[in-house]
Amino acid sequence: MVFDQFFRAKRSPALTESLRCGLASVADYERRVCETVDGTVVDYCRGGAASERTVAQNRAAFDRLIIRPRCLQRIGGSRSLAVTSFGVSYRMPIGIAPVALQCLAHPEGEKAMAKAARTHGVPFVLSVLSSVSIEELAEAVPRAPKWFQLYIFKDRELTECLVRRAEKARFRALVVSVDTPAPGLSRSERRNPLTLPAKVTCANFVPGGNGANGNGKASQPCSASVLDYVRSQLDPSLGWDAIQWLMSITTLPVIVKGILNRADALIAADIGVHGLIVSNSGGRQLDYAPAAIEVLPEIVHAVGNRLEVMLDSGVSQGTDAFKALAIGARMVFVGRVAVYGLAVNGQRGVEEVLDILKTELESTMLNAGCGTLADVTPQHVCHEVQLYYPSAVDRMRSSWRGDSFRSDRYRTRDRRSNAETVDTDTIQDAEQDDVEQAGMRKITENASERGITFQQRCIDTALSVPRGIYRSNTNNLSKCNGNVASACPSDGNIRTARTVINRKDNPQRRFKSHSLQNLCAASNENCNN
Repeated sequence: MVFDQFFRAKRSPALTESLRCGLASVADYERRVCETVDGTVVDYCRGGAASERTVAQNRAAFDRLIIRPRCLQRIGGSRSLAVTSFGVSYRMPIGIAPVALQCLAHPEGEKAMAKAARTHGVPFVLSVLSSVSIEELAEAVPRAPKWFQLYIFKDRELTECLVRRAEKARFRALVVSVDTPAPGLSRSERRNPLTLPAKVTCANFVPGGNGANGNGKASQPCSASVLDYVRSQLDPSLGWDAIQWLMSITTLPVIVKGILNRADALIAADIGVHGLIVSNSGGRQLDYAPAAIEVLPEIVHAVGNRLEVMLDSGVSQGTDAFKALAIGARMVFVGRVAVYGLAVNGQRGVEEVLDILKTELESTMLNAGCGTLADVTPQHVCHEVQLYYPSAVDRMRSSWRGDSFRSDRYRTRDRRSNAETVDTDTIQDAEQDDVEQAGMRKITENASERGITFQQRCIDTALSVPRGIYRSNTNNLSKCNGNVASACPSDGNIRTARTVINRKDNPQRRFKSHSLQNLCAASNENCNN
């Protein structure tokens, strides 16, 4: 009851029936945005870095994952999407990712987005490049569960000032983006440059009341070009010591966003960050970067038991959220998806999009045999290769991909013991297969060796030459140097060998054809030397 009162909010008027018609999925909202919003804003919302291969890869990677449902799981009435993150309970494991300059999509911008997040009881991450300042948002939506995203700028005093303002406004966590040493290259923006309207600016950096720092000195005003301003403040010389510095100046949880590598995840865990967001910034930063869902398994396997691992980039359906949760993510975040709803109908549009995602996630969990998030395990998701090429997957079991899908984050004690039994059996079977294969190779080699030795003994006896010179017919040809008469058989010796092998009382007669062919070939080559 207290939880419901905390997140209770009055919803904006519902969409008319004619407008609601055809808006049944996130893809429908995206289509409506393309039809009704200015082209430059559409490019800003949908665009990615360079050829936008990372944007496409985010979608394709989710499509390659298959859901494996379980039947007759006695779900009953204990169904819930509730999740706890950093000590705070949320109604569902889907948050709103940071997106800059949301007033381009709707006049209410970040205010409408935060109000929708409050209605659904999910976290809202405010971008440092927002069109609404930290203080203005906190005043408009005081009860919304808010996180603050920032960069560590070249001017550390400016960065610390932003942290102090977020603490004063009662934001609950800091999300520091570490994947932006320089702005991503956008070809769509070069073709169709974005011009900021007069009333849209980076509110946290404008001079005046809300944009001034603690010393009363106004920060450098944001220029008309957002990319130019960001480029002037981003610091490519940053190292992990900058994250340690950030943690030393604040008591808020520090979450590192933009991790795509297992090694970076291990470093972040070692220095004591509170959480990770596996993200490629929606494909806006680096072209041909891996999809976030593809690298999620190795990161969960490496640090999932030490800190909270979350994911954004590419989530546009409830099934996408289910797949990420099954692999081991604590929560997922959506960026473009929420902006599409904002552009179509402001706060109500965002609420409708979140309703769609929630309904799809609930349906997916129920039909997959899961009543709560604790029931969602890695066994509910597999790569399509595991279905179509199971033998290939067996050969990959020793790699990190096989291990990383066995995350114990949400398993109960019984599930964990069963999984450990399965893993032990799998390892024993693999070891037994290796032993058997090694034994077969040894038997084959011994049989081959015995055959060569058996044939060679016959020929050595016939020619009366030292053993070993023709043992493999080619390996010891270097012993025939110059003194051909002593080592290379003559034509007479070959005829003698043929006579001996062809004798009826010779038990090795069945090997005569093969032995003579090898003998003649070796003799000719040796004598040529």
